[in-house]
Amino acid sequence: MKLEGLIRQAYEKAGKEPPEKPQRKGRRGKGKGHAKHLQHKKPQPQAENVRPPPKKAEAVESSQPAKTVTVTANGTRITRWSAPEPAPKPVRVTKQTSVPEPQQDAVEPWLTIRASADARVTWHTLRAAKPAPIETWPRSGHEVHMGNSSDEKHLYLGLDFGTSSLKAVISDRERQLTYAVPFRDIQGVARYLLPCRVYRGTTDAGAESYNLDGHGVAFQDLKLALLSAPDSHEAQLNVVGFLALALRLIRGWLLSTHGATYGGEIIWDMAVGLPFANRENEKLVSLYKTLSTAAWIASTKEQLTPAVVLQAIKRAEELSAGAPVDSSVEEVEDIVVDVHPEIAAQIHGFVSSGAYDPNASNIYLLVDVGAGTLDASVFRVSREAGQSKDSFNFFTTSVEPHGVMNLHRQRTGALQKALADQLPDRADLLQSVKGISQLTDAEKALPEDIAGYFQGVDVQFHGETIDRQFYRQVKRQVVQDTYVSVLDKKLLGPQQMRGMPMFVCGGGSRSGFYQQLKTDMQSSLGCSWFGVTPKPLQRPRGLQAPGLPRSDYHRLSVAYGLSRLKLGEVVAQVPALDVEDRRKDFSECYIEK
Repeated sequence: MKLEGLIRQAYEKAGKEPPEKPQRKGRRGKGKGHAKHLQHKKPQPQAENVRPPPKKAEAVESSQPAKTVTVTANGTRITRWSAPEPAPKPVRVTKQTSVPEPQQDAVEPWLTIRASADARVTWHTLRAAKPAPIETWPRSGHEVHMGNSSDEKHLYLGLDFGTSSLKAVISDRERQLTYAVPFRDIQGVARYLLPCRVYRGTTDAGAESYNLDGHGVAFQDLKLALLSAPDSHEAQLNVVGFLALALRLIRGWLLSTHGATYGGEIIWDMAVGLPFANRENEKLVSLYKTLSTAAWIASTKEQLTPAVVLQAIKRAEELSAGAPVDSSVEEVEDIVVDVHPEIAAQIHGFVSSGAYDPNASNIYLLVDVGAGTLDASVFRVSREAGQSKDSFNFFTTSVEPHGVMNLHRQRTGALQKALADQLPDRADLLQSVKGISQLTDAEKALPEDIAGYFQGVDVQFHGETIDRQFYRQVKRQVVQDTYVSVLDKKLLGPQQMRGMPMFVCGGGSRSGFYQQLKTDMQSSLGCSWFGVTPKPLQRPRGLQAPGLPRSDYHRLSVAYGLSRLKLGEVVAQVPALDVEDRRKDFSECYIEK
């Protein structure tokens, strides 16, 4: 008999009633006082209404197609490539000890704007945006060498084809000299930057031809258009036309200013940079080589018409497929083109300097702030004893649309909406903001805040500012998706994280907005392993670049590295460390609340 029955019999023998069965306590209890208890209990959200965040962040592609936009500025038609807006990246999820609260979407910044009667846009007006004059040289640059003597030289050309500008450096490895190529009649680093903008207009003879002088329809965003649509016939023509004109300027400068040294035959090698995220794309690497070869061939022609450019592309494709070099134009077609990771080229100057210790760990964090994207990587550089080639092991690489001009687009987009809604009578201000909103080759640094675009305008944010929201995305990419990622994946240990050298470079890095990363990356409360050591990219010895400030060398660092880099093994997939799982969660140290 069960215990309950025995107890009941005992009470019956004693002549007493057994006690009532006690009520079960808890959430599911139905005893007396339960309704009263619920009256004092605060309502709780239903579990099924709480959507927990995903365990892993997944990339979400935008469904909006890329498009081209044609605008008019001072009577000149400008065709630009407009990239689709990137979808928001999910926030990384950490371990939780309780049911997570639903994630809230970022609140759109709300601002109020007031303008005085004489208010105007003062940052980079359309008139100020006109590029400085292109340098002209006695030699046209159509020829690849002068051939005035039997003296033969071997030169290496590094070509940094960026979103906003092109940079070029020529290296004479035998004489241990490198030359930064000047493109424009202007002072400072801008002298060595050729805006990535090409025009297609009609010559006096009635033929349509490419030029850099501002005649005809202008095409911008050349690199972005090509990366977005590599098979686009129009994008390929414009890139080859622009590069061919740039190559003429490069050779024209060298033969005009250093003809006494390089007056004989020149054997040319050319290296072009490619973002590391695209380096594993064999089709894109092959396309870069083909288009660079086509630009070299087209640059030797008298007329640079679309038909000439198209023929050069076809010939480059034949050479790439194994066709023999035409002996009658061997000096033109016998060009070697290599494609190297831009990050490997960028760090080469530092690795080649006295600051590099081959016996150290040589693990670096590099943040390259471009016009369109921000590239961040953690990698190790190694060089075998007695060898000149550098090998690279990439632990992690992150490329996001967090470049300086995308910050500019976020700001000007909000300004246009506010002006249209709040100051409908100030169409002049709205048009001025529209005029500067699509600049991708702007040479002037961005204002430190949104009010810096104007004179006589007051902008007030209610809540989080646009800059703060954008910086949180930048910081998450660098800290969480890049630096901390290698620890999460067990690619590096905590002892290798602390004090890791960090380089912040690229055209956009001049802004105090991105310089804040150097401070935020040096420590994190409660995490002894967290912290980097910011370092500058020092200007290498032997680089001839008159008028280039030492602090601006980083703008030419990719081109410099491409002209000198001897690349060894490149490992994109580094295996995890073979260590015991310590089961310690560091996530609370670097995830913002």
